[in-house]
Amino acid sequence: MTGIRHFTASAIVFDQQGQVLLIHHHKLGMWLYPGGHIDPNEDPAQAVVREVREETGVAVELVSAGTPFTHPAVVTHPVPFAILELPVPHDPAVGPHHHIDLVYVCRAISRELTPRPGEIRDCRWVPVEEVATYHVPPHLPDLMAAAAAWVDSGAAVVR
Repeated sequence: MTGIRHFTASAIVFDQQGQVLLIHHHKLGMWLYPGGHIDPNEDPAQAVVREVREETGVAVELVSAGTPFTHPAVVTHPVPFAILELPVPHDPAVGPHHHIDLVYVCRAISRELTPRPGEIRDCRWVPVEEVATYHVPPHLPDLMAAAAAWVDSGAAVVR
C-alpha cells in the first residue's frame, strides 16, 4: 500500500448490560464506533478516551488482555484489540487516503449520551447481535461480536 496514511484511534465501548455504543457519522452517513485522529503529542489510548467523550459524552476505561511488557528504559502503551487499515475514498480536504485505526475495547464509566452536534448525528446503545441491522461497514458486526467474546473470556480493565 502506498499513498497517504493517517493514524486514528477508535473504541468499541460496552456498557454494563453488554450493549455496544454506535455513533451515526455525519460525513459518512453510516453507523460506526466512536474514534478519530490522534492529535500531536497524544498517545493512542489518550486519543480514544478523548474521542469517545468528545463525540458522545461517555467516560470510558480501556480493557486489556493482561499486563503489558514494561521496562524502565522505554514507555509502553496499552495494546489495541485490533489494528485495521481502512480506505477513506471521499475526503475533500485530503483526497483519497487510508486510516490505520488502532481499535481499543472500552467499558463505559458513564452511560448518559450527549452527542456532539456537527461531528455526529446521533449515538445510541445497541445490543451486539443487532449491530448488523444498522447501516454499518461490512466488517463491523463481526469485529464487535469478536470484541464481546474477548471481553466475556476475561479481559480486564486497565486503570
